[in-house]
Order: sequence, then structure tokens, then C-alpha cells
Amino acid sequence: MDAQQLAQVEALCETLYTGVPSTNADGERITLQEAQQRLLSLRTSAEYIPQCQYILDNSNSQYARLVATNSLTELITVHWNSFTIPQRIDIRNYVLGYLANKGPQLQDYVVTALIKLVCRITKLGWFDDNVHRELAEDVTKFLQATVDHCILGLKILNQLVDELNIPTLGRTLTQHRKTSVSFRDVCLLKVFQLGLTTLKQLQTRAITAEPRQEVTLGEQALGLCVRCLSFDFIGTNPDESTEDVGTIQAPTSWRPLLSDPATTELMFEFYANTEPPRSSKAMEAIILMASVRRSIFPTDKDRGAFLARLINGIREMLSKQTGLQHQDNYHQFCRLLGRLKANYQLSELVKTEGYMEWLELAASFTVQSIRNWQYSTNSIHYLLSLWGRLVAAVPYVRPETGAQGHVQNLEKQVLTVVETYLESMLGSVESVLRSDGALENPLDDDGSLREQMDRLPVICRFQYGQVAQMILNKFDPLMSQYQDLIQRLGNNPTSTAPSDVQQRLAIIEGQLTWLTFMIGTIVGGHSWSSAHLGEGDETIDASLSRRALQLAQGIDYRLTSSNGQGRADPKLEQALLFYFQNFRRAYMFMWDHMPGSSSS
Repeated sequence: MDAQQLAQVEALCETLYTGVPSTNADGERITLQEAQQRLLSLRTSAEYIPQCQYILDNSNSQYARLVATNSLTELITVHWNSFTIPQRIDIRNYVLGYLANKGPQLQDYVVTALIKLVCRITKLGWFDDNVHRELAEDVTKFLQATVDHCILGLKILNQLVDELNIPTLGRTLTQHRKTSVSFRDVCLLKVFQLGLTTLKQLQTRAITAEPRQEVTLGEQALGLCVRCLSFDFIGTNPDESTEDVGTIQAPTSWRPLLSDPATTELMFEFYANTEPPRSSKAMEAIILMASVRRSIFPTDKDRGAFLARLINGIREMLSKQTGLQHQDNYHQFCRLLGRLKANYQLSELVKTEGYMEWLELAASFTVQSIRNWQYSTNSIHYLLSLWGRLVAAVPYVRPETGAQGHVQNLEKQVLTVVETYLESMLGSVESVLRSDGALENPLDDDGSLREQMDRLPVICRFQYGQVAQMILNKFDPLMSQYQDLIQRLGNNPTSTAPSDVQQRLAIIEGQLTWLTFMIGTIVGGHSWSSAHLGEGDETIDASLSRRALQLAQGIDYRLTSSNGQGRADPKLEQALLFYFQNFRRAYMFMWDHMPGSSSS
């Protein structure tokens, strides 16, 4: 490749990424599609690797550098076996040297592509030579150089963890796991330590950097810690589309670092002293540390000390409301509360110093969050899962264990949470209608609604009699008002009524929709096999079901008597279907198994 050909490539790259047509040496017009077709030819054969290197060495066009880097990545991935081991090492060293010399001057998208290339070479050549397994050591030279080089080094480590954690297209899962496990054993702890060290240096001002650079360093270092902690340690290939965190199966070699109080304190302090996205990343790291397997701690005393540090950190956040005005922080904090009981037994929590205060603060936070439902719809189910897990564990903990009166305190807080949820969801109907489209209706968010309904039964059945009475106290007056409005409408459709009547009817139907969903999920939570089924629970189920059936009967009568004109809100009809599905599952399962019965 010569200077003239390089100019042509640069023009093609400009056309590809800007969409502005260019002309070739003969004056012919080149469109976007033609430019893309010609540049793709660089990926067809390993013989084009020298041309890609020539572009990187001699071009000042960021687009040309990007095309050359992406082409190199594709060529090396596809034609890996065509290279000798020394050639692979030479290409790796060339890219690392290029990043060291020119990285700070390059655009972020070019840097990202070059880092992906060097990490791909490292992964594919992991067992070729020790050089590839020493990338983390090589990157420490970046971390010890200028601030810009330190940022580059952290970006390399972030991509390295991702590359070794995520399967590469074209390689078998066995090949991936072999490399991933070796990386876990050889490098991952070292990489995690580098991330923590950078955070400590930022905290102690050991790194002199501009505010913008400090923010980037913090984001990269925290991102690195999160990636290391969420690494697929045992090859379970977790679903990345979900936020739910399972147990973190960290190796035993990580024990000193994870049990060190300084590690937990570092994350809590970084959360308290920064803004999103750094603070939310710090919270995510705390969630992951709270999810580490039980056996990582050698004794119950060590585990108890770690739990005490978590509880104290959460108590301080709740009492000071640290950073919770930010949506990202708030969401991650709800995840932390929901995760805490998933990884720790109630018997451990009640023995922890400050548990009662933590419980009251958590209840107050939950109540505040539910009241402000318009800002927390996607986070409420995490809080409900916390209370659900707490009450589900009560039968397995002796009342005299831990803090005195902890069961009575939990009963009190749970009733407050349920009452607030009931009041707030009913109140949301009128708020949504009067907002004239400014607020989203929580009933329209099927995913969030389902998550909340899944978690309500165990909470509501903890104090079932009192909770059921709360629901009936709301349901009966609404049902009476609904019947009065229906009688006034007669056989006429709702649209013919005065606007104030239409609005009142919409509010009542919306509130009945919420109550019907709640009745359906609570009745469906009845378990015949439960050893803790309360006496009289079936009677309460019957009382709630009676209301739902009366509502269904009234809606059906109006629909048939008006010849299909008097339809109820479709959401209310869906809530009734939800109730019938749950009732059938809880009370008609025996019918489904009787000879001659049909499930259709």
C-alpha cells in the first residue's frame, strides 16, 4: 500500500461513517454501499494484515484507523490457526505498543476497537505462550504512567475480563471454559486488586488528576471491580438479561480480600462521596459482595462480622438518605435490600447489632418509596421481596433468638408496609387520570405488576386476618358506589354519561382493578401443602373470593342486559381473569385430576 492507496481508503472510510459520497482516482462517484463493499474486502484474507498495519501507522483518519482495527480483529479471529506463535505475539506487542504511544490521542471508539483486538489475541493465544497470560502485568506499566495511560490500562483490564468471561463466536463452550477457568485462577484476583488499588489511590488523592479524569478513573475502576465480582466463576453461564444476582462463587484465594473490612468500607465511602454513575457502580459492587457464598468465610464469627458491616453501612445510608435522591442509586439500593435476606438467614440478621433499628429504617424507606410510586415502579418489587423473605423465615426462628421482640416488631412493620401499598396503589388511579397522560399507569406495566403480585401473597398472609380486613374495608364501599353508578347508567354505554360520572366510574373501576389483582394473588398464594397454613385462612379466602365473584357477576349482568354496550374497563376484566386463574390453581386442582374432567 502506498500514499495514494491510503488516501483512497481514507476517503472510503469517510464515506462509510459520514454517508457523504466520495470520488475515486478516476472521478467516479462512490456511494455508501460501494464504500462498505470495498472496505469489507480487507477482512477476506490474512494477506491484508500488513495493509491494516500500514493504515494504523500512517493514517491520521480516525475512521480509517477504526476500519483497520476492526478488520484486524476479524482476520485474527477467523484465521487464527494460520499464524505461528511468534507472529501472534508480534501482533499483540504491536497493538500494545501502538496503544502506549498513540492511545491518548485517539478517539474513544478507536481505542475501544484496539483494546478489543489485544484482548481477543490474549484470549485466543492464552495457552500458546506465557506472554499472553502476562497481560495484566504489562498493563501495570500503563497504570504507573500518566493519568491518560492509567485510564487506558483500566479500559484494557475491563475488556480483558469481559473477553475471558463471554464466549466467542466460532469457539466451543469447552474451549471457552478451559480458557476462562485458567484466567480465573491465574489473573482475575490480580485484576480485582488493581481495581481496588486504583480506588484507594483516588480516595487518598495519591493520583493527581483533573476532575474529568478523576471521574473517568473512578468509573473504570469501579466497573472493573463489578466485572471481577460478577465473573462466571463456575461456568453457569448466567442470563445477562436479568438483574437478579445469584450466589457469587468466589474462589477461596479471594477470602482475605473479601473479608477485609477495608474493602467493604472503601465501597461504602466511595458511594457516599461520589455522584452517579460512580456511586451506583459502588452500590452494585456492594450488592455483589453481599452475595458471596457462605463458605468463603471460615467461621460464623467472620461471616457475622461481615454482615454487621453491611447492616451498619445500610443503616447509615438510610438514616442520612445518602445519595438516594438519584434514581440510579435508589434503584441499586432497593436491589441491595432485596438481596440482603436472600443470602443471609433471618436467624443471622436478628443477632446482628442494630437489627431493630435497621428494620425500622428499612420499613420507613419502603413506605416512602411506595408513596412515591411514580418514581419507583421498577424498584418496588425488590423491597417487597425483602419483606416477603423476612416473614417467610419467621417460623424457622425462635422468638427468643437475637433482639428481644423482633417478631412483634416485624409484624408491626409488615402491616404498615401492606397498608401503605394498598393506599398508594388505590390513590395512583386518580393521580394517573388527573395527570392527563403525564404519569404512566402502573397497571400498564405488566412486568412490574407481575413482579409485585408474585411477592404479595407471603407478605399478606403473614397477618392475614388484618390484611384481609383492610382490603374488605376498601372493597365494600367501592362496590356499593360502583353498583349505584351502574344503575344510573342503565343499559347505556359509559360514553353517554356526563364527564364527571365517566371520570368517577373510571376511578372506581381502576381501584377495583387493583383490589381484584390483590385478591387474586393472595387467594392463589394458598398452599395446601404448607405446614404453616393458618387456621381460618380458607374462610378468609372465601370472604375475599365472594367479593370478586359478586363483582364479576355484576359486570356480566350489565354486559348482557345492555346487549354488549355496557362494558367495564378491559383492565378490570383482566384482573378478574387473573383472579379466576389463581382461584382455580389453589382450589380446583383436585377437579383437574378427577377422571373425566377436562382442563380446557
